[in-house]
Amino acid sequence: MAAWENSPPRLYNVVTGFFPETNPKDTWATNPRPLLVCGVASYPGNGLVFCRIAYGTSTNLDRADPDDLVVGNLTILDSLGLKNPTRFVIHSGKQMVIMPWTAEFFRPWSGHNTPVLSRLPAEMQHHVGYILSHLDDLPKF
Repeated sequence: MAAWENSPPRLYNVVTGFFPETNPKDTWATNPRPLLVCGVASYPGNGLVFCRIAYGTSTNLDRADPDDLVVGNLTILDSLGLKNPTRFVIHSGKQMVIMPWTAEFFRPWSGHNTPVLSRLPAEMQHHVGYILSHLDDLPKF
């Protein structure tokens, strides 16, 4: 068990991991993608933490849904620990998954000790929270 598994993420954390994909990138195992934590729950039996995750992508930023979260400002990218302009797909719960907070699904980027990179600033938290509160198709814990 990785030491970071004992420190679960919080709502609105930006983390790195392996979003389930039909055709994962060739570098999937060594270059996990940025992910946004859109919910956190603990399993009462053993304390295992599960996260509702929205994936981040650096492609097709110009085709983002108006309700997605697009981060392109260099200062904010730096503060969030993101390498590239990133679109977090939050406009549809069907685009999100529930994953356990384990090394099978999450992995730190090179040079980091934990998959947790940062937490969204308050104004972004409000935007994401508003979008999530209006979705009727969020995956359930």
